Amino acid sequence: MLYFFEDDISSACSKVDLMNPGATIILRNAKIDMFKGSMRLAVDKWGRIEVTEPANFEVREDNNLSLIEYELVNVVEE
Repeated sequence: MLYFFEDDISSACSKVDLMNPGATIILRNAKIDMFKGSMRLAVDKWGRIEVTEPANFEVREDNNLSLIEYELVNVVEE
């Protein structure tokens, strides 16, 4: 799931149109946010999304980290 932080909703909607199955994109100023135990890919307002030339790689669907539920653990330093 990809989230955009935009002041202008039309700008965010135009970026969603870039997301097509099989498209190769470059994400700049993107990060993973943890939300209710799941990962969310977020692009901030200074970020960029660019369509680029197709890349030659295979997606490893057997290692989908988005399907794992995470839990925040506090670590006490000694």
